[in-house]
Amino acid sequence: MKNILVVSHCILNNASKVAQDEAGLAEEYYYRNELMKLVLDKGIQLIQLPCPEFIMYGAGRWGHVKDQFDNAFFRANCREMLTPVMMQLSEYASYPDRFNILGLVTVEGSPSCGYGLTCRGDWGGELEGRESVPQVRMADEPGVFMEVAGELCREYGLAISFLSIPEAVSAVTDL
Repeated sequence: MKNILVVSHCILNNASKVAQDEAGLAEEYYYRNELMKLVLDKGIQLIQLPCPEFIMYGAGRWGHVKDQFDNAFFRANCREMLTPVMMQLSEYASYPDRFNILGLVTVEGSPSCGYGLTCRGDWGGELEGRESVPQVRMADEPGVFMEVAGELCREYGLAISFLSIPEAVSAVTDL
């Protein structure tokens, strides 16, 4: 049986992340490295999701919050990006004797790829002339991309667990 893990794009390619102080990502990178070692040691197959933020805004983007992405255009583009992946997962799921989909690994805190935690903020408009940008706050809810992924999983009849990187490390360790 082949075990399959679906991963958020930046787990395999952290160059796609918004430019930021890498020191603040130490814990995420630690668990990412642990997960990659386990994946290689246990022969787990990977499916990499596209990065909606990089595709739509590129490498020169600044940090955004869920509120900025929570619109019909962004959601429609997420659906378009995710549909081919859901079709692949549906095909794998139709052969349960050959394939086991372990879960979909999220990046907690992301406005797109967080599942249990995303960032929110009441901001928009021109930054010029502002004293400061309103504060970002964390919310116990999915980012937009993962919300759409959850909707598509239900539409395709896929019972896939959404896992944070540490949860994925635990799940893969237990195999």
